[in-house]
Amino acid sequence: MKIKSKLLITASFILATVSQTFSQGYIVPNGVTWLGYVEGVGGYGSYGITVIQNPTNGDYTGFFLNVTTVTNAYQFDPIVDEEVRTFLVSSNDPISLQPILAQNYTELLSMNSYTFADGSIFYLGFYTGYNPWDSQGNYTGIYTDPVFGWGEFVNNNGVIEMLDSGLEYDGGGIYAGTSSIISTPEPSEFVLIVVGASLLIFQCWKNDRRH
Repeated sequence: MKIKSKLLITASFILATVSQTFSQGYIVPNGVTWLGYVEGVGGYGSYGITVIQNPTNGDYTGFFLNVTTVTNAYQFDPIVDEEVRTFLVSSNDPISLQPILAQNYTELLSMNSYTFADGSIFYLGFYTGYNPWDSQGNYTGIYTDPVFGWGEFVNNNGVIEMLDSGLEYDGGGIYAGTSSIISTPEPSEFVLIVVGASLLIFQCWKNDRRH
């Protein structure tokens, strides 16, 4: 039983030490670009936005909010490539993979219309990256080498304007309306935690059988 206790203490120390290593990520300067009003796009003109997919090579994607005949209603029109998944979020919402997979936010869908009341301030959350398809070519919606971001907008008497934005790369995400990055454990460290815990359980089981 002394050996078991010693193993528990040692393993706990190792796990605690390993779990302190996180990928912090960084804020991408000008990662979200507001194009403003674009004449003729979408039939009645549009408001455009681009999001950098990978800061290391400058690739980007984006979408348009097409003006419609309905007052304060805008049609979501994504650029056809890997696209940027776009969500209705609130200030301080965590924009990261977990809440996205849990469908915590309303996702803007291609060619659907959304209403933003005159004078209202609203937030959009962004998630993009590369290759959101599996080996059979099926769309998964999960990106490799992802970025997470947000934009703060206002409907000013029918004119959509961007007030602020933020984009995070190489971390776990970002909180809407802030530059606060959601850190995530390094993949290699996470594997060590799982393996270490499994070995600890197995060793304790063996010790119990001996005693």
